[in-house]
Amino acid sequence: MKPTKQPVYLGPRTSLTPSEVTHLEAEINYTRVYSQEGKTQLLSYTMKNVHALLNKHGNFIRISHKHVVNMDFVKETSKEQLLLKNGLRLCPSRRKRKQLEYLFS
Repeated sequence: MKPTKQPVYLGPRTSLTPSEVTHLEAEINYTRVYSQEGKTQLLSYTMKNVHALLNKHGNFIRISHKHVVNMDFVKETSKEQLLLKNGLRLCPSRRKRKQLEYLFS
């Protein structure tokens, strides 16, 4: 899916640009959104809701219970971790590793 530069609205005051989001991190019933500029934003939406909305406008994959990654920002993959273009290393869960191996093979 082609990433969009148009903002996606989650509510009346909350919008995200999917092409700028590097990854999402779950914090109980909140979601922390990380952008390519290094900015973070805490949303009062569950990660499941944010992932469902962003997935329609980009290439977002859930790699664990805690993380969703924009695959456009993945630099390198291995069985144990994903390396993002900003240097961050994220570890997929054991169950998601098999899906990622299938995706990257």
